[in-house]
Amino acid sequence: KTGQWRGEFWNRRKTGEIYPQLSTISTVHDQAGRLTNYIAVFGDITQIKQSEQELYKLAHEDALTGLPNRSLLRARVEQSLSRAERDGSMCALLFLDLDLFKTVNDTLGHTVGDALLQRVAESIKSQVRAADSIARIGGDEFVVLIDDLSGPNGATQLARRLLDIFKQPFDALGRELYITASIGISIFPTDGRDMDTLLSNADVAMYQAKEHGRNNYRFFEQSMTEGAIERLRLETALRGALARQELTLVYQPQVKLSDRCMYGAEVLLRWQHPELGQIPPERFIPIAEELGLIGELGAWVLENACAQLAEWDAHGLLIPRLAVNLSVQQLERIDLADTIAALLARTHIEGDRLELEVTETMLMRHTKQVITNLHALREIGITIAFDDFGSGFSSLGYLKNLPINRLKIDKTLVDNLTQDPNDDTIARTVIALGRGLGLDVLAEGVETEVQAEFLLREHCDEAQGYLFSRPMSADQIVDFQIGHLVQTPHKN
Repeated sequence: KTGQWRGEFWNRRKTGEIYPQLSTISTVHDQAGRLTNYIAVFGDITQIKQSEQELYKLAHEDALTGLPNRSLLRARVEQSLSRAERDGSMCALLFLDLDLFKTVNDTLGHTVGDALLQRVAESIKSQVRAADSIARIGGDEFVVLIDDLSGPNGATQLARRLLDIFKQPFDALGRELYITASIGISIFPTDGRDMDTLLSNADVAMYQAKEHGRNNYRFFEQSMTEGAIERLRLETALRGALARQELTLVYQPQVKLSDRCMYGAEVLLRWQHPELGQIPPERFIPIAEELGLIGELGAWVLENACAQLAEWDAHGLLIPRLAVNLSVQQLERIDLADTIAALLARTHIEGDRLELEVTETMLMRHTKQVITNLHALREIGITIAFDDFGSGFSSLGYLKNLPINRLKIDKTLVDNLTQDPNDDTIARTVIALGRGLGLDVLAEGVETEVQAEFLLREHCDEAQGYLFSRPMSADQIVDFQIGHLVQTPHKN
């Protein structure tokens, strides 16, 4: 009717290269209205098509990983939900978030962090069916859409496969990095009938996975919603807890088993919220790690622990050492040793009176910076304790190759001493191992005289636990020292 046709098709150049072409064909009529000719105009639209593809990528793909972004994910989820609604089938969203990824960015830089995200994206993609979709929706968050799901078991199997890829280190610009992930799962139609609801519920389930130790998965349950609201409240409160002076330090005495004298104390962090009451560390420490606040909290603990040692010294109360737990974020800081050396100088505390506790999880990261930092800390006189030994799958190589001074036997090995022959054997072995390597050995969680006597017989050096004292305030430590159980302490 218009006398014109316009269309696109593929053409071939003389070189054999195929290219897109836009053709416009128009009719020509004489004065009587009779068709006399056709005029065809052909144009190479290669650059136009390339520009369109770039615009599509910008609008629908993640620039770093090349995966679909939130916008494209939404379109695919809506298509999947329509099919599932029509066919009476299921589909699932798996919300995957890397555990403590912020630590990588903060300690190794965003370039290494970006490379790690690219390797993770490739590994996730290798586990997903062609019919399913994977998207990066921001930061270290990935979402997998499982289409045409017959039941929850399919989501379980994929979640397990995804967690398995994190058992091996990732190569990020020549660095071998270990990292884990937590996964939340929501199912259509039981957990929601639109993308926003399903994604929100998968997010809630993912945080439940983190609160249950990370490196695992959880299916959404309606009861989790209350937990999500509580977590949000804790996050908000924790951000201002330091400024409001709600955080305090308590100290649990560490005694020598041979004379029951106090030779040190472990520093523990407590949070007393004016409305929520006493919030246990196992609740707020993981949140602080996820929010990137753990470095600030750790620095505050170190600063106040050294200040407290100086105050005790000023009042004539000599506590030979304080043991402070380090976070992964602190342990990987390039300036860790220099920062602590400056703190010791400022508070006039000798290095050998500060003990820093590291866990197996930290040592498993085994980055060059961790090793460098541990040796640098030893050079300024600080002692290093291997905390919670026996609670995981420790490698003896850690003990042999790292500058560790003290081995802390985990409470789980102490609980059933003299009641379970296997635990007795393990405890004997751990103590003998530590002493054989020239390490001091301290048992945690000692609650009975029977346990203390067993440990003393096996030549365990020191212990801490409710048998001797619960964690106490700085003022109570003074009373504890004056008490009949503790004589004036002296250095080894």
